[in-house]
Amino acid sequence: MNFPFPRSAGLAAAVLALGFWGARAEETLQELVHRGPELAGLEAAGLVVEQMELTLGAQNSSLKYRIVNPTAAPARTNVAFPLPEIDFSDPDAAWSIPGADPINYIGLAATIDQKPAPLAVSQSAFVEGKDVTAALRRSGLPLVPIGFFHDKLAALTPDARARLVKDGLIAENGVDQAGNPIYAPRWSVRGAATRTLDLAPGQSALLDFRFRSSVGVARDSVLREPLRSSKELAAEVERRRADYCLDRAFLAGVDRMVSAAAARRSAAQEAAALPPESAEPAAADAPKKPQPAARIFPEANVAELQERRISFDLGAGAPAAPVRQFRLVVDKGKPTRLVSFCLADLKKISPTAFEMRAADFRPTGVLRVLLVGPKD
Repeated sequence: MNFPFPRSAGLAAAVLALGFWGARAEETLQELVHRGPELAGLEAAGLVVEQMELTLGAQNSSLKYRIVNPTAAPARTNVAFPLPEIDFSDPDAAWSIPGADPINYIGLAATIDQKPAPLAVSQSAFVEGKDVTAALRRSGLPLVPIGFFHDKLAALTPDARARLVKDGLIAENGVDQAGNPIYAPRWSVRGAATRTLDLAPGQSALLDFRFRSSVGVARDSVLREPLRSSKELAAEVERRRADYCLDRAFLAGVDRMVSAAAARRSAAQEAAALPPESAEPAAADAPKKPQPAARIFPEANVAELQERRISFDLGAGAPAAPVRQFRLVVDKGKPTRLVSFCLADLKKISPTAFEMRAADFRPTGVLRVLLVGPKD
């Protein structure tokens, strides 16, 4: 479920104009920043992260850890996996929420040594650092305001809504067709899934977390010409160069997709202008009617390109000690998509997937993945 608020409620996301970008590139959907579990508790219990494997995909992602207890004593610890934080205080933001469950909104599931490991998922809401979970629950409102949130809000008494406004939990954001005020939430949501892990002396365990990817989507790309050379969009282009380490080969790939789409459209227009094969042949001396020239407007998104983005915070919750064996796989999902991100020593392992391996690796920073290709 991508749009947390119904468009009829006046809380629609800013829409990216098809075929033309103004001075500012508007997002259609904003991705959430994924992260891994808190591993400090493992280290405090004397456990060691031997292996870490992260797979990022356009639909699903996974994290695998090989945890070892090298000590002579049994170890017990809680593994906490924070869900991406969602800030609903901006009524114009449309977050890419990949799951329909308002509590486990990324569909997180886990196994330990390939056996299902149920997770306890908790959730809290905050306004300017203050925990407002209890107040929202007393009002019967879900912490993640999707689905029938506005119906539940409308069902409250005027006094109850006024209390929420006074406490800063909701704010007026326009009116509906009948002139009634529309309210937007002002809180952010934090969730976490926890699981107890027990390891005997010398024992190891494979922890496997799987979740649905939050994918940001823009219904056009500033990386195609002539937008890429526009002075008004220079800052947007440079931001993408820095965030995703774009190179000439990537931009050339974008140009090839646009050129191929333009050629297909031109050929289709020319074919449509030809007389049908069943028509009587024209006399040899009959003047030929000029055919209209195929017009391709360079500012139009003729290739129907879209940008997709995935973000993962490698440093959040990472162990203090280097991971002895690290593996990263990024799968772009379709061979027709281009992919770029800021990591070196990559190896292509399938028509859609790229791999990086490293020893004694320290995960740091936010890994941002950009996918560009035709719309689905």
